[in-house]
Amino acid sequence: MNGFFITGTDTSVGKTVVTACLATLYKSQGMKVGVMKPIETGVDPECSSAANSDAKFLMEVSGNNDAETEVCPYRLKTPASPYQSAQIAGTMIKPATLLENFKVLQSRHDRVLVEGIGGLMVPITPRYDVADLALEMGLPLIIVSRTQVGTLNHTLLTINAAQQRGLKIKGIILNSSDKLNDIEKQQGKLINELSDTPILGTCPLIKDISPEGLQESLPKIRQAFQGIDL
Repeated sequence: MNGFFITGTDTSVGKTVVTACLATLYKSQGMKVGVMKPIETGVDPECSSAANSDAKFLMEVSGNNDAETEVCPYRLKTPASPYQSAQIAGTMIKPATLLENFKVLQSRHDRVLVEGIGGLMVPITPRYDVADLALEMGLPLIIVSRTQVGTLNHTLLTINAAQQRGLKIKGIILNSSDKLNDIEKQQGKLINELSDTPILGTCPLIKDISPEGLQESLPKIRQAFQGIDL
């Protein structure tokens, strides 16, 4: 193992922020950190920037010189699942291409952080989904989950799906708002109790989500993610 596959219980759950926090944390330990967003949808390859592209943002945070085509081999304009977006674009995603680029990045870096696409069951092709990709990459999962009501169902379903597919789960990172109510404060404890899955931490509120802002927030990040082995 030389990295993690960061998945989520849903889309827009905070995977990119968590991946950026982890990259910043590992860099602070003197590690060479690679990042990968194998497929990105909802971006225009002709005009995207770090402000509207998760892949480009993660490249900025990592500070390495990997080629954009290695970090994100497929960038598709329609905001939909990779399979749907590729169909609309008249192309087909080749899992072999994703794995080839992953192995290149893996050979260069001490840690590679792969941000998944949506959740585990999101289709990449008709017969290949995100769980298949994570399994072939051989990285343990970090599951990013919300704290709001409904998260127990979403998180337990994700854990169950991962276990059924033979994926190793490192643990859960909760992503929440700054102020939690009494119910939200109990979600991590309940997820651990119901699934026996470790809670690795709660992502801190970071107002400036930029490479500089993340560096300034490093003490908070380090404190929040004490459950992750460096």
